Amino acid sequence: MSASSGFRLAKTLGLAAVVASAVTQEYGAGINFVVPQSLGVYPDIGALVPLAMFATGLVIFLKVFLYARFSSAMPRAGSSYVWTVRALNLPLGFILHFVWWASITAAMGFIAFAFGNFLGNAMLNAGFAAGHTLLSKPGHLALGLAALWIIYGIHVAGIRDYGRLVVILLALVVATALTVGVIGFAADPAALLHTAAARTGIAFTRPAAAPPFDPHAFLAVCTLFIFAYGGLSGAPALSGETERAETVMPRGIVIAWLTSVVLFSLVAAALLHAVPWWAALDLIRHKHASLVTAPGIIGLAAPRPLAAALDLVIALIVGKTLAPQMVVTSRMVFAWAEDGLIPARFAETSRRRAPVAALTLTVVLASLFLVQATYIGWAFGIVARSVTILLVWLAVACAALNLRYNPRHASHGWSEPFRRGVMVVPVALLSIVVTIALIRSVLVLPHAPFYVQPLFQGGVMALIGTALYLRARRAAPDLAAITATLPLE
Repeated sequence: MSASSGFRLAKTLGLAAVVASAVTQEYGAGINFVVPQSLGVYPDIGALVPLAMFATGLVIFLKVFLYARFSSAMPRAGSSYVWTVRALNLPLGFILHFVWWASITAAMGFIAFAFGNFLGNAMLNAGFAAGHTLLSKPGHLALGLAALWIIYGIHVAGIRDYGRLVVILLALVVATALTVGVIGFAADPAALLHTAAARTGIAFTRPAAAPPFDPHAFLAVCTLFIFAYGGLSGAPALSGETERAETVMPRGIVIAWLTSVVLFSLVAAALLHAVPWWAALDLIRHKHASLVTAPGIIGLAAPRPLAAALDLVIALIVGKTLAPQMVVTSRMVFAWAEDGLIPARFAETSRRRAPVAALTLTVVLASLFLVQATYIGWAFGIVARSVTILLVWLAVACAALNLRYNPRHASHGWSEPFRRGVMVVPVALLSIVVTIALIRSVLVLPHAPFYVQPLFQGGVMALIGTALYLRARRAAPDLAAITATLPLE
């Protein structure tokens, strides 16, 4: 249902909701496993895990700069899809973003499944036997479906309700991160290791010296942490529903980045203060990696009631990631429909100005991926997410250079922010170098069968995207003309 202004989406959100949407998508399950994920794979990183997290955040500024510049020039619901299609090429932009969209939708199903793990274990730690039910397959499925469809209901109720929700969740994330930081830095490592030794039987021995700096291990850990900052897209997807998006969105992206860098670095430093790196390595090697996760360390360091409460809050933080992911995926579908690539009903909105058809498609597919994760153990397409995050960043960097130098864009108003300023070219070139270097590290999973390889799963989804594009081109030969201008929202 269109509004009298011609806009179908409600432009009601402000800076707080933009920041909250990005941070709540970024701060999820991954930060709780920062110690075992880094030290467990690259032990030579030693005590430099927090520094690697901070350094990675600085590298991510390259992406932040480009996203802020594009959000100022082309603030639209489809975000990077709209940018790359207008600046580069329609089939390239659509097929790449179809693979990205499918991988995020698969991730939603897997996160809905993981929510059951976190909440079930948190309830058991708090003394509630119902946690066993949540950890069963039917329990996983029921809880995951409930989470997905409750969030769907909030979205259908209107973007104002979503904005209120993510602002509340942002406050919860900040409070939890600060609490973890205070507990971690206030903990006495010797007393905590005494508790861990009594629980595990491990005799901890401090090494005589720290390992020498290993640049390979440091860079490899930075590569792992790149994906902790992958939720940045939670902000620009709201461009069609943000007041004064040309100015609010770039500010929101930068503030969200700064917030994430501070929170991630704080939590990483606090956890490794409470459990020194050498003790964390001993715990990981003796199959007690769960004790060096955020819930595990809090369980050792904090009083039992506080630890149990934080476990429940951390479980909620894991589940809340579904809310901004549903924004990203549904607004991508909305943008495809605006461009005529899929049926126009997916660009229609309800009385509350919500893209219900796009939201419904997203939640149904995420529910199917949840079923797959519950009963098969993995969700097809999720491993391609790490590759597509980098490929989209690479495409955005190339789009910035094309807007700068390609004369066919000289008459387009959206190219003007890229034709001025000295930072666009070096940031875009550095982004290309960084993404190409990182893509090599995630293209192939060692010792994994072919059907779970990112190349295979991404290739299958790219073929589906290609088929959809060819079908749309046959049905609407004027697609190129449609995508030569910016969509309304």
